[in-house]
Amino acid sequence: MDASLKDRALASYPAAVVRRFFELELLDRCFGLAAQAFVSMLPLLIVVVSLFMGGKQDLLATSMNERFGLVGAAELAVRALFQAPAEIVTISWLAVTMSLLSAFALSRRLSRVYGSIFGLPSMARSEVWRGLVWIGLQLILFAAASQLRGVRRDSGVILAAVAIVVLLAVWFLGDMAGLRLLVPSIPRSVLVPSAILTGVGRVGLAAWGAIYMPRSLSEQADQFGPIGVTFALFTYILAGVFVYTGGPLLASVWLRRRSGERDEASSAEASTPE
Repeated sequence: MDASLKDRALASYPAAVVRRFFELELLDRCFGLAAQAFVSMLPLLIVVVSLFMGGKQDLLATSMNERFGLVGAAELAVRALFQAPAEIVTISWLAVTMSLLSAFALSRRLSRVYGSIFGLPSMARSEVWRGLVWIGLQLILFAAASQLRGVRRDSGVILAAVAIVVLLAVWFLGDMAGLRLLVPSIPRSVLVPSAILTGVGRVGLAAWGAIYMPRSLSEQADQFGPIGVTFALFTYILAGVFVYTGGPLLASVWLRRRSGERDEASSAEASTPE
């Protein structure tokens, strides 16, 4: 009986997900993606805000402080980390170029991870535009999510409910578009469930962040100042990377198992004598 239970457990869907996770070395890959996102997307956001928001260089700090309800040392540490001097607003094409190149490298890296998860070709080297569009999409999703969170926080119950529904729709459509950009050959049968599961993960990440981030940012800021904020931010980004890769992984393993079960059933029917 024990052996039978063990066999069933090893043959279960959760066990298959865990095996696939380690087969693809996703733990190491997720840490690498999180580190690259930290050094590429955050600077790119700061550059974009500096270039296009004029005298609102502290917009990122204000948005983060309001989102997580930070006060005291944590609020000051976040502002010290993100607030730039006025002269940074002057266009630095070197900073823009370096930020774009780093973010584009991130898109290529994530495309290869998705390709390995789905067993499909990743974005070709000649398809540079897909990586650039993906970067723009991430910036748009960040801005849209920030605006919708503001509506949800500052409005009544009805508008807040509408904002939540719109935010979920934006996440779903954005994740579908992002997956299609990075893995052009992904079939719709995999694309839709991957986007749905990623959206569910985003909801969980938002709830976890609402509980974890204020306390973590405050504690880290009290102990280490602005550098402590980077520790908490990296943890949050790492959790986001696990969400980005976890949804596609869950969907791909489930569909592979279903496809294998159908093939086995078809083989059994074909081998059954009439």
